[in-house]
Amino acid sequence: MTESTSTSPPNPSGPATPRPWNMFDPADRARFVRNEPTIQPDASNEALLQNIVRLTDGVFDHLSVFEQFSETTSRGALADPGKKLDVAEARDKLIRAERELWQAYRILKDARESFVQRQTRALGIDAGTRGLKIHFGSSHHLVQDWLNIDAGGGDLMLNVNWGLPLPDGCADFAYSAHLLEHLRYHDQAAVFVREIHRVLAAGGTLRLVVPDVKKLLAAYAAGDREFFEARQEFYRLKDGFTRDGVANLDYILLFCGANQQVLSYNHKFGYDFETLRGLLLDAGFDTVVESDFQASERAELLVDDFSYNARARDRQGRHYSLFVEATKSR
Repeated sequence: MTESTSTSPPNPSGPATPRPWNMFDPADRARFVRNEPTIQPDASNEALLQNIVRLTDGVFDHLSVFEQFSETTSRGALADPGKKLDVAEARDKLIRAERELWQAYRILKDARESFVQRQTRALGIDAGTRGLKIHFGSSHHLVQDWLNIDAGGGDLMLNVNWGLPLPDGCADFAYSAHLLEHLRYHDQAAVFVREIHRVLAAGGTLRLVVPDVKKLLAAYAAGDREFFEARQEFYRLKDGFTRDGVANLDYILLFCGANQQVLSYNHKFGYDFETLRGLLLDAGFDTVVESDFQASERAELLVDDFSYNARARDRQGRHYSLFVEATKSR
């Protein structure tokens, strides 16, 4: 979640008292406050990481001027060299900071590998495992006889951005509802669907459910009050996100991922069928078709009713989600 600090003056040697900016509250005035970053020694791990990101942004904002990065200015390397500043000392500290963060990452990576291995051993998953049905992003909606995977629990607790600790071709079916939009499109989502392709056996099918942003964008463009009034029954919006019964553009873009792309489980992207189809074909799937709620031709994949988001629909029974199936033929 993006943060803005309080009105306290900078205090590099003492704890900061930041007040988080709530991007889901359009009336929150903290977004108009700019203050210098400070050190937060007593902060939670999450707040500490958020502050590191803030500090990194601040360092970049300075270096993009002082070093005149070509990618951040149209003048680029042609800018006046006389305006460059000596940032050698700052660079030395950045190198040391990178090494310290790498050490922290390595410690966590080692702990992660042990954590995941203990779970897969307990589940009896090994190189010979076959015939799995895998439910990604299960939350507490556990599907019987499926391997339910979620960062918050399930049968196998992991973040899908770690990679899948599963052998090639071990699954016949995979299902995920309202997870993919929480991954960055150009890297995380692409790696995730390619990993699913890897663990599926030949003939295996992936069923994906994501918010259908084409419907959302069309309703916004048309000023469709009925659409948004019905949608409020499933997804209640704060008053500041609507005007005359229609969602504001800032909410539409927020829903489609136009917000902070790191340190957040919020939406990172929005899909229509053509975009999702292209992602899946690029990942190696051979056939990608659009489906509908509980409309799979495979009995094993009639599991949409486990998902609150997949069930959400308007007063005419039209679902807000996009349902897609992708098959690996070989």
